[in-house]
Parts: sequence; C-alpha cells; structure tokens
Amino acid sequence: MIRARGPNVTLRGFERAEIDAVLPRVASAELTVGDEAGLARKRARLERSGERTEVEIWLAIEAHGRLIGDVQGRCSDMSMPTGVWELGIELWDESDRGRGFGRESCELLTSHLFDVEGAIRVQASTDVDNTAMRRTLESIGFSFEGVLRGFMPQPEGDPRDFAMYAMTEKDHRRDGKTWIRTD
Repeated sequence: MIRARGPNVTLRGFERAEIDAVLPRVASAELTVGDEAGLARKRARLERSGERTEVEIWLAIEAHGRLIGDVQGRCSDMSMPTGVWELGIELWDESDRGRGFGRESCELLTSHLFDVEGAIRVQASTDVDNTAMRRTLESIGFSFEGVLRGFMPQPEGDPRDFAMYAMTEKDHRRDGKTWIRTD
C-alpha cells in the first residue's frame, strides 16, 4: 500500500468505511443519474485505492486527521507513453483550499511517481482561469507548456481551454527535493 506523509497531509488509500461517503463526491461530475455500472466501476477503483493499478494510483488526502480530498496519478498505456503520468487533484471543500494542502499533496505524489514508479514525466492540466492551481504547479517546479484549446467538454457551451504543465525527471532531480516519507 502506498502511503506518504508530509508536514500537514497524509496520502493513503481510502478506508472501506469511507467509500460510501466518498463515492458521491468523486462520481458526481462523471456519471449520470442511474448509471449503476459506472458507479460500480468507480466503487471498485476506490476499493483499490492506495495501490498502483494498471492505469492509476488513487489516494485519499488527509489533513490533521480529516479526509479533505483525493489525488491521482494516471498512467494508462492506452493514452500515454510508458513513464508519463498525469496528475489530478481535488480538494472537496472551499475552506481547505489556499492552505497549502493541495501543494503538499502534489509534491508528495509527484516525488513518489519519480522516485518509486520510474516516471520520466509528470504532467498536469487545469482550466486556464484556475490561477490558484497554476500558481501551485509553478511553485513546485512544473513548467507551463501551452494551452490545450477546446480541451474540456462542458455540459452546456463550448469546451474549455486548459493550461498544460509538466515536470521531467531531469527537472525533478535538479530540484533535489525529496518529500516522500513512508510509514
């Protein structure tokens, strides 16, 4: 099981007792009402959180003993070259944002991907207007690479443009940070 600790957050698998409460939070954006098969797939993924699967590492974010969000590293060989990972994060409540929890979680998972999983590149994209996430990525050493025009479909209206950021293994080694601490 993957578990990493920083000064303020712990990344870990979701506990069985948390899955029912977490499932609506992590499924609402992707699934339509009544999609029981999709809900079952999401539940199965949550049950495997904390371990590397063939397509991802999905971890709970705990801060000061409280579950506040989730972070993922995605690595499907169906969509990316070997060694390339996509980073994703969500802090569920507005009150937990802007407190450094997201930054620390991204640092911990990024270090794990390079130091343990053999990543050669970790990339992350975010809405072009999400200045907080853009600042976070830049502050931990990710470089802005460009805009993915019309990238994210919207329920109504045109797809949103997203900013692409990345860190290579060389960038990570040059930075010299090692954030991961395992239990």
